[in-house]
Amino acid sequence: MMPGDADVVRCASPWPGIAAQLLESLAALGPGDWTLERICTETAIHMAPGDALQVLGGLAIAGVCSRTGAEMWKTDLNRAELGRLATLLRGAEHYRRLRLDAPGLELAVTMPMTPSCLEQELPGSPGRPGGYLPTTHAFLRLAAAAHERLVVMMPFIDPRGFEWLRCVFDAADSGAERILVLRNVEQYAVDLSVHHAGWLRGMRIGVWDYCLPHDSSRALPLETFHAKIVLADERLAYVGSANMLGSGDGTSLEAGVLVDGRAALQVARLVEGVLRVARRI
Repeated sequence: MMPGDADVVRCASPWPGIAAQLLESLAALGPGDWTLERICTETAIHMAPGDALQVLGGLAIAGVCSRTGAEMWKTDLNRAELGRLATLLRGAEHYRRLRLDAPGLELAVTMPMTPSCLEQELPGSPGRPGGYLPTTHAFLRLAAAAHERLVVMMPFIDPRGFEWLRCVFDAADSGAERILVLRNVEQYAVDLSVHHAGWLRGMRIGVWDYCLPHDSSRALPLETFHAKIVLADERLAYVGSANMLGSGDGTSLEAGVLVDGRAALQVARLVEGVLRVARRI
């Protein structure tokens, strides 16, 4: 008998997002008995077995899977049904966040190089120039919040910016997926293939190029981006003006917002769309 959707959602609570990843893992592995460790390794974030055990137990109550040994699990559902249930649970996770995550917003600012006229108008406090959260601190806060995935979308980056990028990615959870989206990666060929190649490989950082050619019938022959976005999972995001350039880290005035809750989910939807159309390097 097929498990009911309502039972699956109820038994996966309060971790429907984790349950969705585990079902996607089982679908990818296919029929058979699988160790807990193998199931977790197959997830996109290489989930720790301890985090998955309780969720699988809930799914077993709903009849989605069963435990066949001390560390072995199996499911009798086909890949299509597992995929459908995973989509259902991802929807439940989005609904849970919309209800529970109170949206918040904080302005992140890079003040102009000192001395500046603006500095005289906006007295600061320790660690908060002008009274605002510094952009560098905002990016590190995002990195610390990323447990599944950290995405950095930067149209422009220079040598100093690559060092800044390293600090941000290095601060993320070791199990988090790291993604860098650039504009026209050819201009960064030496940085990506020589100067930072070992680090990119060692950190398993995926690089995407969102600079897509169009035919002559389009007014602009290239589709690309100017937005600056940093996204931690689907829970926290920065959207603003700061590129990872020397000027974005203390030369010119830069400003952006740090958002969570529903606003972060909207940013995550945008980023997902970009990753689907951008070219992976």
